[in-house]
Amino acid sequence: MHTYQISESVLDGYKNEKLGEERINFLIAQANEQLDEISQNKEIYDGFLNRVNAPKKLDNIILWILLMSNERICDEYIDEFNKDFRDIIPVSDLADLLLYAVHLKKVKNIALDGFEYLLEYEGEGIEEVDQFSFTNALLYIQKSKEVEMEF
Repeated sequence: MHTYQISESVLDGYKNEKLGEERINFLIAQANEQLDEISQNKEIYDGFLNRVNAPKKLDNIILWILLMSNERICDEYIDEFNKDFRDIIPVSDLADLLLYAVHLKKVKNIALDGFEYLLEYEGEGIEEVDQFSFTNALLYIQKSKEVEMEF
């Protein structure tokens, strides 16, 4: 996973300057709400867990990234629960939560349950989320290095 290779200083700067607590709290609340909704239908919930081969102990942030990065699971979720989304969960939401999870581990030394599983996970869609997250960090670095020039 490329996102895990980002330096601690970049992760901290990106989290503080680009994400912010409000965005993180919104994304966590959204993930928890949607997972609660899915878990109310045990058959669907267990089916989704089996498809991502989820370990027993898994933080909701990690679980949401795993489930919603899988396009088929995401489509089924939208259809089954009559969501008024544009057919997908935005990759930017997943990328921001991935960056946050990596920030917690590398900067705060807090590993969410299932973090190691996420790092090794090769399921459908996770590479796209990882690339989006890594690209966002690179763009942040580029912007932070730009200086205004007068002629």
